[in-house]
Amino acid sequence: MLSWPTPDTLASPWTAALAAAASMLLLVALATTAFGLRQRRYAGWHWWTLALWQGASAVALAALALPEGGAPGALATALLVPAPLLALRGLRRFHPRQLMAGGARGDGVVALAALALLGLAAALPAPLAQGLMAAVVLGVHAHVATVLLLGSGGRDFVPVQALGLAAALAGLLPLAALLGGVPPLVAQAAGLALLLPVLAFVAVALVCERTERQLRDSRRRLRVLAHLDSLTQLPNRRHFEQLAESALQQDEPGTAALLHIDVDHFKRINDLFGHAAGDRALQLVSQAMLEALRAHDIPGRQGGDEFVLLLRRTTPAQALGVAQRITAEVQRRAPLQQLPTVSLSVGVVQVAFGEGVAAALRRADQALYEAKRQGRSCAVTAEGNEDTPVFGASRPMGLQAA
Repeated sequence: MLSWPTPDTLASPWTAALAAAASMLLLVALATTAFGLRQRRYAGWHWWTLALWQGASAVALAALALPEGGAPGALATALLVPAPLLALRGLRRFHPRQLMAGGARGDGVVALAALALLGLAAALPAPLAQGLMAAVVLGVHAHVATVLLLGSGGRDFVPVQALGLAAALAGLLPLAALLGGVPPLVAQAAGLALLLPVLAFVAVALVCERTERQLRDSRRRLRVLAHLDSLTQLPNRRHFEQLAESALQQDEPGTAALLHIDVDHFKRINDLFGHAAGDRALQLVSQAMLEALRAHDIPGRQGGDEFVLLLRRTTPAQALGVAQRITAEVQRRAPLQQLPTVSLSVGVVQVAFGEGVAAALRRADQALYEAKRQGRSCAVTAEGNEDTPVFGASRPMGLQAA
């Protein structure tokens, strides 16, 4: 009959050691399970938890079986085998895209072979049985270690390789029994007692690392969303001003041109063709702007149907040419988007020496309204200061919207 070691049986240092190890492993399994209940449980976590509880129970059974030996000892040895394979199954589920040696089918073949050999060991004389059981435990750990150590590598795989090293060491411990002085069951259980705390540490580390990485990715996406207009994928007003101010500080003063662009009769497009058509018109303008710009130019959406462009190292005359190309592309593509003729009004200014983005935008806005006053579908340049602007002659920008 199996019973928990009494003070008499605990007099054996091996029994006491196994009982202490079992108690420690049960606490590790409990703590790891409690951690998992408070965290997101990724694929593989349940397999790790099962491995911890199964392994801790197997070591506890070994402590019970050690004074008995015989059939209870063989059963205890058989129960020491599944935990490493369960841990490996969890890692395959957690890292489904990692290139790991073998596969789940190969792991199953190893498990079945181990159980068959352990069944055979039960029918052999004690010395042969102990040697075969030690070889089975060594073989299972060697399989797990090989898979983990020969993985695809990389920073994310370092904890997994650490677990592989622990599996290799755990597999070698039963060989100590063959050298004499250590009961075979104690050596086999000691290997599992070494492996399971490392598994718990690796499981927690992998979960924390993945959670932190997902949090960083979420924050990065939120920052992008906070800086981009969701409809046109252009920098929003605030982000445009930040980018433009930075660009003006890097360039020689007075070398940038600023364009303020407005879609003519945008409300009419929404009223006659629906808001979906209005959204397509805004996306069409943003696409035409992006295709007409150089890598260091800065576009933005001011809101509604208004857009802005900072053209670095550009004169107003060159900026007018860019505006014409944008308008021509918008009007060429409009029929393909089931849109009426879309025309643009544009205000153009040269950013003055020492002038900030906000002041330049106000002057470009004055030029834009002058373009609207002169009939829309045209571009107007503005010189001078905000209080006394001097407007140039309007330049037609493609076809007039109906």
